[in-house]
Amino acid sequence: MAKNQWLSTLAFRNFRDKTSDLSDIYWTQQLGADCLAEVLGTKDPDHFSVNVINSSFKHTMHPQKVSETQTWLPTFMERNRLHILVIYTAFLETYLKEITFYHIASLGHITNNSETEAPLKLKPVGEAIATPILKSSTVPDMIKYASELYEIDFGVNATEWIKLYKIRCAAAHNGGIATPKFLKAISGQPLSLRPTEYENIGLTWDELRTAMKYGDKIASLIDSKVSNNDVRYLETEQILRELASSKKLPDNKIIWQYFHEKYAIMLNKSEKRKVLRKFYGII
Repeated sequence: MAKNQWLSTLAFRNFRDKTSDLSDIYWTQQLGADCLAEVLGTKDPDHFSVNVINSSFKHTMHPQKVSETQTWLPTFMERNRLHILVIYTAFLETYLKEITFYHIASLGHITNNSETEAPLKLKPVGEAIATPILKSSTVPDMIKYASELYEIDFGVNATEWIKLYKIRCAAAHNGGIATPKFLKAISGQPLSLRPTEYENIGLTWDELRTAMKYGDKIASLIDSKVSNNDVRYLETEQILRELASSKKLPDNKIIWQYFHEKYAIMLNKSEKRKVLRKFYGII
């Protein structure tokens, strides 16, 4: 195993998988914009864009002329990047909450350890420790607490991410409009696209890529330090509890194949015995 690799948690793999899906969405959008630009470049600027590309809907639904669409395309992608940032932030928030829950649970703070169908639940002490992250809706606060909880110095990854988070908030709460409050919050922050008051906000590709790079580094630093057999087993048990609750537990003869193929989870002999004993009654 390479020096910078580790046995990652399911929470981290899900975070990376969702980021990959988001990347596919973005580049499909960019591909569409590139195709439009190429096709419209050969058409009469005064014709309706919808008509010259043989669209599936009438031009009354989108009455833009070819020249107008050509002018609009860069703005379209700028705003798409802002929307992508909002979704990516939600993925990072989900990861922070999931890894914190399983980390605290792995320290022995489980109140319903003997149950097999109810979701894992933290003891009051565990909840108190995890609350600043689990009950927070502000990612910068979660990152600051995670730095203390996991004793990790995120350095520039956190400081730069928090700056970009202000742009995310404008998209999520102001509909992407540069309100006076937003402009004051980003005062002094170098943005490639400088909106004036009450204009729409957009992002360049470099700014979006930078935000995602810092977010991924924060998650990587946490996971590489926190991931261990206990945390990864509890992730597996949570899935087993959900399957048991819905009466969908796979046959014990295929359970290991099921976990490997669906979640890339591989348990050791001791963990396998624990699963068979607890969820299948096999001693």
